[in-house]
Amino acid sequence: MNGGGKIKRHSILALLLLLGVVVLPAGDVNAAESNLTADTTGNTTVAYTKASASTTVNYTYHEYVPYKVQVKVSYLKPYTVKVKRATRNYYYRKGKYRVRYTYAYTYVTRYKKTYRWVTETRYRKVTRVGYAELSDYLKETANCQVSDEEISSLSSNLTSGCNSTYDRAVRIFNWVRDSLDYSFYYNTRQGALGTLHSGSANCCDHTHLLVALARSAGIPARYMHGNCLFRSGNTYGHVWGQLYINGRWYDADATSFSNTLGTVNNWDRSSVFIKGVYAELPF
Repeated sequence: MNGGGKIKRHSILALLLLLGVVVLPAGDVNAAESNLTADTTGNTTVAYTKASASTTVNYTYHEYVPYKVQVKVSYLKPYTVKVKRATRNYYYRKGKYRVRYTYAYTYVTRYKKTYRWVTETRYRKVTRVGYAELSDYLKETANCQVSDEEISSLSSNLTSGCNSTYDRAVRIFNWVRDSLDYSFYYNTRQGALGTLHSGSANCCDHTHLLVALARSAGIPARYMHGNCLFRSGNTYGHVWGQLYINGRWYDADATSFSNTLGTVNNWDRSSVFIKGVYAELPF
């Protein structure tokens, strides 16, 4: 009996251990499922955040910010001095001419170099960072008629058969560069559609047509405005485009045959002063 009792106790312990083994994996499975759910949720959240962040792009531009400085400057300070002047007079006496001097005082203005401190306003170049939604660079504006039938049809024809966004952008850029003549005037006169009809434009209207064709093809495009040092040695205010391709902005200045997509040769890119970056050109 005592032996049987021992056997029963061992059997009970074995049974409990067996149940524990059965129960424990169930708990492990539940924990694994819980962790998997948490990981999946976390990954989904991260992926969504990255996708949202990718729709926001930043851009840089420059400003001249005024500041005051005290400057020591020299100047000529006037002062007056009293000067004694002699006058020679001749007179005749006892058969000969004699000399007599008379004196008079005059006041003369003279100048001496001195210094003073003055306040001057100076300007320093500051780089600013702005942010915009990528979708803003696909919208239609008054001078960028993206949905116009002529614009969209031309954009579709130009990009037909292209296998990548970059190829589509090159097709559009090359067509605008090679098809338009350059005319000198200030600001916008024609917009994208008017430029397409006229075949000649300044930098603003060149860029309107380029941006409209790119946006119509689904390529985000924006306007750049800056002071540029040209090969002639002159500095002018200038407008050109930028196209967003595979996470990178490419310069697109179609006003010169020497330029290609992403490369500017007719002015110095390294010294440009960026005055503005726009989804819609304000002038």
